[in-house]
Amino acid sequence: MKKNWILVVLGVLFIVSLAATQVLASPADDSLYRRTPDRTPAARATENAERRATQGGGNGQGQGSGNVQGERVNFKGVVVSADAASLTVTAEDGSTVTVALTAETRIRVPTLSGEATAANLQPGLQVQIQAVRGEDGVLTARAVQVVPGRPTQTHRVGVVTDYQPGVSLTIADAAGQTYTYRLSQETRILPADRADSLRAGARVTVIARRDVTTTEWAAQGIVIHPAGSGTPQP
Repeated sequence: MKKNWILVVLGVLFIVSLAATQVLASPADDSLYRRTPDRTPAARATENAERRATQGGGNGQGQGSGNVQGERVNFKGVVVSADAASLTVTAEDGSTVTVALTAETRIRVPTLSGEATAANLQPGLQVQIQAVRGEDGVLTARAVQVVPGRPTQTHRVGVVTDYQPGVSLTIADAAGQTYTYRLSQETRILPADRADSLRAGARVTVIARRDVTTTEWAAQGIVIHPAGSGTPQP
């Protein structure tokens, strides 16, 4: 009986000793497993950040991203020309500034619900530009937004010099200044019974409104004066 009791005690001690060994070994192993996943992503993130900074800071490429390194430059200007690769404006101080455009440059036109492109940046429009200057001095636009002008409406009297039905109408006022208007299906010709007399040489009054995000004037109405009704007045 005593022998059996001793064997039981020795067995219990063996089990306790084995459990203690596993407990002591466990924290070290667990810390090893915890450190490995944390260290690897951090190292990769650091490498990616350094690579992006190196690529973005020198040549201006990819400067539409939030990780661009360089001097931030914000200014307004009037569009001189624009294409898929660059935008040239006349700045408020009178200087001419060219900025690079990339696939990541955000172009916004207030009256457009969809994505705007460089084709929407017509000469004469005022724009607000957010750019980044790279180490080589090149400005790359991060964002370009058209600044709406006032929706001015005019009434102008003149003699028709060119008429393209449904497309455009050009008139010359008394001072010889010419004005071209865009025509559309919404353009009203009054009075309707004189519509056939709308041609070169006719004296008209054009009621037009400027689109706030373009430099074009859209004719809302054209009033045809009676033949021989006088000379054009400005």
